[in-house]
Amino acid sequence: MKKTLLAASIFTLGLSGCVSDEHSQFLTAGMTAFQGVTLSKSELQAKASLSAKQMDSENKLAPKDNKYSKRLDKLTAGLTQVDGTPLNFQVYLADEINAFAMPDGTVRVYSGLMDVMHDDELVAVIGHEIGHIKYEHSLSQFKTAYLTAAARQAATAVGGKAAQLASSEYADMGAEFMSAQFSQKDELQSDLYGIEILCQQKMDPFAAMRAQEVLLKHSGNGGGLFSSHPSSAERIDQARTAAANANCGA
Repeated sequence: MKKTLLAASIFTLGLSGCVSDEHSQFLTAGMTAFQGVTLSKSELQAKASLSAKQMDSENKLAPKDNKYSKRLDKLTAGLTQVDGTPLNFQVYLADEINAFAMPDGTVRVYSGLMDVMHDDELVAVIGHEIGHIKYEHSLSQFKTAYLTAAARQAATAVGGKAAQLASSEYADMGAEFMSAQFSQKDELQSDLYGIEILCQQKMDPFAAMRAQEVLLKHSGNGGGLFSSHPSSAERIDQARTAAANANCGA
């Protein structure tokens, strides 16, 4: 409701007064905000792809023959899509303990995360990220980032800046998306999907619990998965219970 009111307010302000260049720019910003509310899933996925492309250009991607890429390819074999959304996996060569998934199916794993986790633990995290795509948690977060960008446009349009998304703004949207915290309900739902992926890949479902323990151990480093997907004793207990109840043999 608040997002709709924000878009309506910007749109209404853009319509007020004579249509000078400044007001025209502000109107464009208002339209962008309005579109942020009404965009379809496919349109948001297309914008997420642009954001992911910009982020890829600003990070060091591991070459296909790199040891990290080979390991990731092996671990994600068979994980080609989720509910019709194609998945694409790549590694960012950085010490940060992090991973993220965009609503268009982009999944990026940092080499720093790969360094501290065993294969099954890493698959649990990757499965968790895919869960955010499956249940459209990431779509909701990206929509919020898009609306934030639209609000910035409205503010800068008054100063004479043309209100259109530049590549840098797509990168900013990606950064805001990555730093946003999912709800506890969303995290648990994705944790359970991570266990489902472990079963699908014929791996130990308790790896999801161990992955949470690894993250909690390294949580003093801050940033990355620690800020956007905070681990806790409660989540570890939930992962243990879910793993114990998992019917991987079915």
